[in-house]
Amino acid sequence: MSPDTGKRLFCSKPFTNLEIVTYPKRGDAFLCCQAWLPVSIGNIGQGDIQSLWNGPVAREIRRSVLDGTFEYCNSNCPYLQTITTPVQPRSEVTDPRLLEIIQADSVEAPMPRVVNAAFDRSCNLWCPSCRKEHTIERDAAEEIRSLQQVIEEEVLPEAEILYVTGSGDAFGSPYFLEWLRHMDVRDKPKLRIHLHTNAQLWTPPIWAKLPIHVRQIILTAEISIDAASEHTYHLNRRGGSWSKLMDNLQFISTLRSSGPLEYLKLHMLVQENNFEEMPAFVALGRSVGADCIYFSHLVDWGSFSRSELASRSVHSSTHPRHGELRAVLAHPALKDPRVDLGNLSEVLDMGMQR
Repeated sequence: MSPDTGKRLFCSKPFTNLEIVTYPKRGDAFLCCQAWLPVSIGNIGQGDIQSLWNGPVAREIRRSVLDGTFEYCNSNCPYLQTITTPVQPRSEVTDPRLLEIIQADSVEAPMPRVVNAAFDRSCNLWCPSCRKEHTIERDAAEEIRSLQQVIEEEVLPEAEILYVTGSGDAFGSPYFLEWLRHMDVRDKPKLRIHLHTNAQLWTPPIWAKLPIHVRQIILTAEISIDAASEHTYHLNRRGGSWSKLMDNLQFISTLRSSGPLEYLKLHMLVQENNFEEMPAFVALGRSVGADCIYFSHLVDWGSFSRSELASRSVHSSTHPRHGELRAVLAHPALKDPRVDLGNLSEVLDMGMQR
């Protein structure tokens, strides 16, 4: 290893993560969140996953990480901006498999540890930051089930984490809920499940319908809320009920305190109509025993007009209320060690430099 190698940054995601999405084509595969690394390695419906995982595009992306250029990554990636896991200096990497890759300068990787099933946009809510209408992908049911089968047979036997879901709702999608109810995980000893949900349907009766062997490996969860008051919740989480959310959060908090959950994260997508509620959101997270209270700024997913996106993007330095956001970011509540400011850290840093 050359003397300056340890000073360069390394990101583990292209070596460990597989994300399967709906767009441009359902089944397209990426090595990170599509927003942060917008280059597909191919489509799993058109070739076996092994050949794509270590195929020419995947190898080229990994080369850009190993040489420190990150030329295929979006500069707005919150991990690159803040140098937080999965991004870290090479000298701080301790994982044996990753160290072996770094030392060998290898662009090949073992089969993915983490699989993000983001190929079904079905959701019980229609949040304006994400979509323009209520979506249940009935016309794609067989295609979705086929992708589930490919993943279960080709990837999950060696995977450590299945992320359900990065595109809709784990319970709001009838196909993902069906998958959780019928998934055979007993021959997948390393597998753990991460749920991403709005929690509107995470109720005791629905939870009880999941097989015990599935419930026992659901160890982590992220709940997107985007508000700390009923009024704002109805603006940002269309179709949702604040009172139902509060009831369900209390139930989920018992799963965190008594098991099987080992990690609970609450997420607020910060925008002009909710940034003043950030301290209250921290209090909400504390009240339900969240391990992480995560904030991120608005990203353009194509659901807003240009003018509406600009009016909501309070993180932008040109927004008329940007100074107010910086003041909120300095609130004592946001110093809680459970708070993660994600890509809003750059806004805080800019304020400190002024």
